[in-house]
Parts: sequence; structure tokens; C-alpha cells
Amino acid sequence: MNKTVLTFESVSSGYKHRPVLYDITFSVAEGEFISLIGPNGCGKSTLLKTASALIHPASGTVTLFGQDVKKLKPVQRAAMIGVVPQKIESPMAFSVGQIVMNGRISSMNRWGSPGARDYDIAERAMIYTDVLDLRDRYFTELSGGEQQRVALAMVLAQEPGIIMLDESISHLDINHRQEVLQILMNINREKRITVLFVSHDLSLSAEISDRLLLLSDGRLVASGTPCEVLQAEQLSRVYNCSLQVLQDPYTGSLQVSSAMSSRRHPNPLNRIVHVIAGGGSGIELYRRLLLAGYGVTTGVLNRLDSDAEAARALNLHAVLEEPFSPIGAEPLDAARSLMHKADYLVLGRVPFGPGNLVNLQLAEEALAKKKPVFIADGMNERDYSPGKTAVLKTGELHARGAQRWGTLNDLMALLAKAEKQFPENNH
Repeated sequence: MNKTVLTFESVSSGYKHRPVLYDITFSVAEGEFISLIGPNGCGKSTLLKTASALIHPASGTVTLFGQDVKKLKPVQRAAMIGVVPQKIESPMAFSVGQIVMNGRISSMNRWGSPGARDYDIAERAMIYTDVLDLRDRYFTELSGGEQQRVALAMVLAQEPGIIMLDESISHLDINHRQEVLQILMNINREKRITVLFVSHDLSLSAEISDRLLLLSDGRLVASGTPCEVLQAEQLSRVYNCSLQVLQDPYTGSLQVSSAMSSRRHPNPLNRIVHVIAGGGSGIELYRRLLLAGYGVTTGVLNRLDSDAEAARALNLHAVLEEPFSPIGAEPLDAARSLMHKADYLVLGRVPFGPGNLVNLQLAEEALAKKKPVFIADGMNERDYSPGKTAVLKTGELHARGAQRWGTLNDLMALLAKAEKQFPENNH
């Protein structure tokens, strides 16, 4: 049985003359990944500050690893809690290595100088977060995503039992957000470090979390698994807008969107394009197709892939597989169903390896059904499959009539031409 890391018992908390949290009770077990969700101003940040003793509760008790957090010395709290800041301010020209070593301050000897063990732990943290090659770079020279990985390395060097993040990745672009989240999930899974994560993205929270805590007006209104908490009626009431929750029948993943989102992309051309993408190759492709008036479906994609993130943001019907997993039979069948409903199939500039080669079966079957297929050129440069299998297969597809496209303008012209050549594809 996992031990309890954090408990709130009837906690009310806030700021001088301004209460924010009211009678909050919950507990967090070792190794859990928990997302705090709720509208702006509901008390998520205040809850984290109360948990880390930056704010003392007006009433109730907060315990950390069985100890009253108010009675812990700062050095004791620092050894238990790692807080990932939204941004690290570095007024001086500190190197990455120096920033990460700051995570060891609470564990250093009485003279405040790092020992051999401190250097070993800091180096392991940098390796784990993939910033070791940046150790001699000035922190201020780094990109936002690199800085956030350094912040994670610094917190990991503390060797905390729980990591807390207050919207620490919301400002990053999709690629960097995915990268930091994957590191965080690895830390949680492999090192059994508990994570308490503030998020505004309900679908993402459902995907990465064991449990959700839903706050509204300073009160805890729901706690449970994503399926238990993400109920459309409850969310619509808390967020004061009409929301819908859809569950992928194959992967079980939940998608939360506006109830009006079905009207977001009206598909005036009455044409559907199924896109095979991945690795960021679909982001601009989706956008251009939607702007041109096409309906768009996509898959199979791996969850946490930047194209999966983009598909969710655009409210596309996407078939997803588990992160970093080869595509299985069930999601492939689901994508096949989407392909059958589509008028055209477009293969983006997706890199191919053993795990996603089966996506090419969709293109083969689309051609067999006389659907126009369009394949991005340059396959030789992005084929990492054994024996260049993707190059061989796309060569066969071209021989059977699949067309090459170079730029997005080329693709749009080919699709426009196909409109005239294949009027029977009209739904």
C-alpha cells in the first residue's frame, strides 16, 4: 500500500483579509500524478502555496509525509517538496550547471559547498532531463523549453518526494510542452515521485493524470479519476459554459471541448481528407486544409505527439495510440474506418520507423477503393524503417497512381484538380 505524501484536512486558506480556499479535504498517495483543474481564480495556485507552506492555513491542517507542514523548517521542506517555477529569474550570468546545483543547497554540508555526492546527483538530474550538454551554457541564452528542462533538473536534484507545478509549461509551444511533460511523466513513473500539476487543459489533464481535483470558487467539488470528474454537466456548471466530453471508443481517451465545437469547421466543400501525420508534420497541414473548407480526420498518431496535440486543439477526429508505442490493430482499424469515410488521403512529411509503418496500409487500401492519395515527397530522407521499407511501399503506391506533392500550395492545387476529376466522391 502506498504511503500518504500530502493531506489537507478541513483546510481554509487565503491572503490577508481575503479568504480563497474553504474547507478543503483530500489526500495524495506516493507516486500519484494529480492535476488541479478549475476556472481562473478558483484557488489552484493558492492550494499549491498552502501545500508548500508559502501560505499558512487559517484553519485545518496540512501534513507532508505525516508531519504538520507549519512545523517543518525551510530546509526540511526543501528536501521534501520541489516546486517548478513558471520562470526562473537569473539576474546574474549563471551557467546551467550552477542553476541545477542550486537544487542541492538544502543538502549541502554546513559550509555550503557541494561534495562529490552533490555533483553526482546534479549530473544525473541533468542527464535525466537531457540538459547535460548545456551545463556550461549561460541559462539566459537558452530557449523557453530548454530553460524549463533545466528547472526540472534543478528540482530533481533536490531529490524531493513531491513535485509541484503551477502552470509551469502553459507558455511553451506544443513541441516543448510535450517534451517537458514526457520528462515529468517519466520522473513520476520511474522514480515514483508524486506530481501535483496545475493545468487549464482538461483533455491533457485526463490523458496524463491518475486523478483530478476540480476546484470551483475555492471549494473542492470533485476528486477522482478523469472519467469520474470530467462529466459534461458538472464541467459546464463549474466553467459556466456549455461543454461536451467525448471518449475515444478504442483508446478510452477523453476529449473536452465546447458544445458548439461541432460547428467550428463547417466543411463547406463537403469533402473529407484523412491525413497520415506525426512528428509535427501535420500541424500546418491540418490548418491549411481546414481553412480551405475541407473536413479533416487524422491517425493513427501517438498520444503526446505534437500532431496529436494540434488535432485536439483543432477538435479533429483523431485516432490515437499510446505514447512511444507501435501502432496496434485496434487503433489501425479505427483509422481505417475514418479513411473509408474520407474522400481523399494525404500522407504528410511524417518520419517512418517500425512502429508506424502500418499507417501505409491505409494508403494502400484507399487506392484500392479508388480514392485519390497524395504523398509528400522526400520519403528517402525520413525513412528510418529496416531496409527502407517505407520508400519501397510508397514507390509501389506511386506506381498504382498515388500523386506526389512538394509544397502545401502544390497539394491544394492537386486537391482542387481532384475535385473536378472525381465528382463521384461528393458526399
